[in-house]
Amino acid sequence: MVYTLWEMITYFIIYSFIGWVIEVSIIAIKEKRFRNRGFVNLPFCTMYGVIMCLLITIWPYITEHVIFKFVVAFVVFVVVQSVTEFITNKICHGMMLKYEDITPYNGQWMNFLVAVLFACGMWALAELVHPFVYFIVKWMPIMILKIFGIIIGGGIILDFALTLYIMIKNRGNKKIRAIQQMEQEQQSNLNGHIYEKIWDRLNNAYPNIEEATTPEKYVFAEGICLDKIIWVFLVSALLGDIIETLYCYVVAGTWMSRSSVLYGPFSIVWGIGAVVLTLVLSRFAHKPDRYIFLIGALIGGVYEYGCSLFTEVVFGTVFWDYSWMPFNIGGRTNLLYMGFWGILSVVWIKFIYPKMSSLIEKLPALQGKVITWVLIAFMICNAVLSAMAMVRYTQRKDGIAASNTVEEFLDATYDDGLIEKVWPNMVIK
Repeated sequence: MVYTLWEMITYFIIYSFIGWVIEVSIIAIKEKRFRNRGFVNLPFCTMYGVIMCLLITIWPYITEHVIFKFVVAFVVFVVVQSVTEFITNKICHGMMLKYEDITPYNGQWMNFLVAVLFACGMWALAELVHPFVYFIVKWMPIMILKIFGIIIGGGIILDFALTLYIMIKNRGNKKIRAIQQMEQEQQSNLNGHIYEKIWDRLNNAYPNIEEATTPEKYVFAEGICLDKIIWVFLVSALLGDIIETLYCYVVAGTWMSRSSVLYGPFSIVWGIGAVVLTLVLSRFAHKPDRYIFLIGALIGGVYEYGCSLFTEVVFGTVFWDYSWMPFNIGGRTNLLYMGFWGILSVVWIKFIYPKMSSLIEKLPALQGKVITWVLIAFMICNAVLSAMAMVRYTQRKDGIAASNTVEEFLDATYDDGLIEKVWPNMVIK
């Protein structure tokens, strides 16, 4: 099932609105009052739009097992919510948006039970509601979709930008003092009135919004931030490649490239996996090991399945096939490896990540920043070039001749022999 850009925009808007209705309804039932739970002022919770767009995209490609589809919905929900909260709180680092007030339970919003309930809702939307939404959207003329997408989508973007600006403007300041000062200095100013209304709405939506304290001394990559995430990705990608290479040598008695990219021993799968585990499991570090094991096993299984699906759909290639193993799921993952992911999750969040985080924070601030951005630029170029070479390799196998200078360069520089040496287990579908 393939969706056009305007259809995806329409789905994003529809499910963002449905998500907003769900959160507002929960708050209304719990507190007996209306509270706009969206980050933006319009009636949309964009996080749910993102989750549903991801789910409806991958839904046709995953197994028909109901339990596995629920697990996919659960993991997508947990990961997107964790990333959303991480990005929001890091961009607006003067304040922290807490979600625990949405549930009658004490503790964090993302406790396991609440995540399961919300995942059930996402599963129901994707499995039961989306077919009807799909029919309605397909029936609508493309011009209507464009008008709807431009007007509503543009309004969401402007609303998001304005809200984000006000959050950033207030970071590091005392909330009450900032609002009082604005009331005095801009009482008759329209901008000041809008500013005050939006900030009041944010305080009302997230009553336990907190201000972060400014550290006395700058520490490189302190806490979970972009710099820390980049280093976790790179170090884990390097270690993952080394571990897989040694494993293949011990098992098969041969040295085999396990890198995901053309240049350097980096396994993208391991790197992204470490980042996902860090973002999701960091809040569960104090939980019992069995709790972390269960969540890690589910995340690892869906992540491995998703990576296999992504490479097959996008590049037409398969890097692993577990069809011969018992309890496999579509040949993309299996129960045994999910158990390995669970064990790895416990070891990672309890032992490896704390040590790695401490070492990263000891890097000199200026040099650390410079090295970080140099590595970012290198890995982006490396990944793009690797993807282009992989696509061109599959085209050559299909008998498609080079049609421009770039493809001629790829054919001459990255021929079949080199590609098969870098990715020896790659199979074209």
